[in-house]
Amino acid sequence: MKFGELVGCSERFADMIQQARKLAMLDVPLLIQGETGTGKELLARACHDLSDRRDKPFLVLNCVSMPDEAVENEVFGCIHGKKVQKGIFEQADGGTLFLDEIGEMSPLLQIKLIRFLEGGTFRRVGEDKEIHVDIRVICATKEQLTALVNNKAFREDLFFRLNVLNLNIAPLRERPQDIELLTQYFVEEISRELNITQPKIEPEIYTKLCHYSWPGNERQLRNTLYRALILVDDDRLTSKQIQLPVNELKKMISDDELQGSLDEIMKRYESSILSKLYKHYPSTRKLATRLGVSHTAIANKLREYNIGK
Repeated sequence: MKFGELVGCSERFADMIQQARKLAMLDVPLLIQGETGTGKELLARACHDLSDRRDKPFLVLNCVSMPDEAVENEVFGCIHGKKVQKGIFEQADGGTLFLDEIGEMSPLLQIKLIRFLEGGTFRRVGEDKEIHVDIRVICATKEQLTALVNNKAFREDLFFRLNVLNLNIAPLRERPQDIELLTQYFVEEISRELNITQPKIEPEIYTKLCHYSWPGNERQLRNTLYRALILVDDDRLTSKQIQLPVNELKKMISDDELQGSLDEIMKRYESSILSKLYKHYPSTRKLATRLGVSHTAIANKLREYNIGK
């Protein structure tokens, strides 16, 4: 299954894409949550491309790299004598503004954004006239915004204005079924990029890739395959060319545990990990926080594997 530049075949991925296709058509704020490297910007762009705003701009504002002294000029624009410098809100008029890593937005920008969301108007720096623009705001964060709100690090009123619709992208370690398809997709894409003949992917590679936790998710997988393809000296891509940090590799399981389909193998592994962690985090909420996933997802997994009963 493909949605924009996002690729996957797992049930988790399919469910998320099915929901995204519906939410893309609604002209209200959308909040996308997911770990680093899961493709939050790609998902936002795919939603924009499916919406009625597809022919208008899709602009990105990185909230992390925005110092307070540059916020107003960059976001809302300014007047220098008779010269007008348009801000990103004005440039995105009619289209979509993607606010990346909103959890790290400064307090000043949070206040400015609330005022804009209330009426869709703003003022350029140095000008008293109110300017109205028509944009859809899509936000993304790797942080748990509810925790930031509870810690007073993110404004509660802004959270409720942005969290009208939401999508959650599961990390790659929870979607091992997607690794094979993503590998094939990236190898084809990178081969074109490097202008080389696409090599044959040896099956052993998938086993190695599925034993890794992928803290950097899809982005890290692509970078790993990029390095591997540079090392290819014939028409085959083998596990020898896949370089992964030793301290991040999962312990290889025995031959007996490798019996059955990939889905069955991964479920056994997942069940084992959850059973061990549950001893140290004996509640669904604590375990969900430890693994960085939703409470509902963990509760469903524990029920599926009959853990903690």
